Parts: sequence; structure tokens; C-alpha cells
Amino acid sequence: MMKDKFNSISPFQQALALFAIGFVAFVTLSMLVSVVISTFYPQIPTDQIALQRENYPIAYMLIHFLPFQVGFLLVPGLVYMRWFKTKINPTYATRFPFVIWSILLFIVAFMLLPFLADLNAVVLKWIGMYTDLTAQKNMADEQLKTLIGTPFSITYFTAMLIVAVITGIAEEFAFRRFLFHHMYAHTKNLKLSILSSAFIFALLHFNYLQMLPIFTFGVVLALIYHVSGSIIPGMLLHGLNNGLNIHWLSTDSTPIWLNSSYIEITIPSVLLLMGLIIYYLKKIKPTAL
Repeated sequence: MMKDKFNSISPFQQALALFAIGFVAFVTLSMLVSVVISTFYPQIPTDQIALQRENYPIAYMLIHFLPFQVGFLLVPGLVYMRWFKTKINPTYATRFPFVIWSILLFIVAFMLLPFLADLNAVVLKWIGMYTDLTAQKNMADEQLKTLIGTPFSITYFTAMLIVAVITGIAEEFAFRRFLFHHMYAHTKNLKLSILSSAFIFALLHFNYLQMLPIFTFGVVLALIYHVSGSIIPGMLLHGLNNGLNIHWLSTDSTPIWLNSSYIEITIPSVLLLMGLIIYYLKKIKPTAL
């Protein structure tokens, strides 16, 4: 019954309806988690965010991270998958070489992160926002580092579970399985669907210092979903990326080459990217024709 009503409205209204479902799930889950924590751990101040973050990091992540990821992002993606089970590209689904291509594409994007971040910085400096955004990011990194705690502690593994694993799964369901899939299913315009879903993905991270790198990851993850025919490779790679960043932040071990672009990394990465594009045009794209 509900699915029939959903199918009777326009694609745009369908997207709004699913986001509304996500918002309700987010609010409901937020209240439920807060009630449970305040009931079993009354000493934790659920209304004092700064104190939570410093003294009760696990409770903070459960209250402020988990409901958004599960409620607002994962629930709409799961509902959409339940109602629309058709694969986005069944032609690609069983082609193992295309999965390998997807993984290589993600690695190339990862290697190009410093170059993309430098380009992003040039634009922000030009419009006069770089200094303020850098200060905000440094503060956010310090807050996240406080939440993560010492390496391999219980807070560290909680962050790995919520920020790496659950976030990777939730964002892939929301932005690829739901948003990109929905756009492409109704527009049949691959470029528009990839770019639009990637832009929304980057915008909702509210990290404008890394806008271009996040947008690029959004493009890559949408391509991975489209080419591999499965949401699983994107979830695994997304979670791995998040997990690495958490570990590096916790241990102060971020690789030097990620802090600034190096020509000896950028040029080989660009050449590999060109090779992947050529392979896509010659071997992958024709299979969909």
C-alpha cells in the first residue's frame, strides 16, 4: 500500500519523502538514545555537549553521530533498496575485472588527494576563506582526536565502528544506492547523476576546505557502484578510507605525502588515471550499449 502511494508521486517528491522518513528516523533515534543513556547513566549530562565530548566520548558519539548516520542516511537507503530492488547496471554485475578497475580508480583518487586539496586551497585563498576554514578544520580535528582517544582503546574502537564502518555503510546507501540510483533511474543521464549526487555528498560533509577532494570521492564512489554493479565495493573502500584517517589522527601518523602534493606521486597517478579512463571507454562503456 505505502509502496503504491510512493510510486504514484513524482521522482522529486519520492526523494523528498524518503529524506522526510530519514529525518523522522533521525529524531526518533536521537531521542531514544538520549533516553537510554540518561536512564542507565544518569551522571552523563545529555544537554552539555562540550562536557560530553571531553569526559564521555562514547556517549557523545552514540548521541550525536549514530542517530544521524543510521536514521537520516541509512534508513532512507534501506527503504529505497527494499522498494526498488532492480540493480542499476545488471550488465556489469558479474564482471570481476570491472571490480578491479573500481578498486584501482579509488586508489588513484586517494593518491591524488593532496593535489586536489592544493587546488581547493588555491580557490579558497582567492576568495579569502582559506585562513578561517583552516582554523575551523584544525579545531574539528582536535575535537575528533579527543573523541577517538588513545590508539586501540575502547573509544578508539567505538570511533572505528561508528565513524568508519557505520558511516561508510550509511553514506553509500544514502548517496549511491538511493540518491545516485534514483537520479540515474529517472534521468538516464549518467554524468548528471554522478556529478549531482557527488556535489550533494560533498556539500553535506560541511568541510569546504576539502570540498574538491570529497566531491572527487563522491564521483569515484558513484562510478564504482555503477561499474561494479554492487554497493559492497564502495562500502568497503569508504569504510577503509575512514578507518585509515581515524587511525592516523589517533596516532599522529598521517603520511607526509598526504599533507602536500608531490610531483613524483601526482604524475604517475594521473597517468594511471588516464589508463583507467581508456580502459573504461574501450572495455566497460561499450558493454552497456
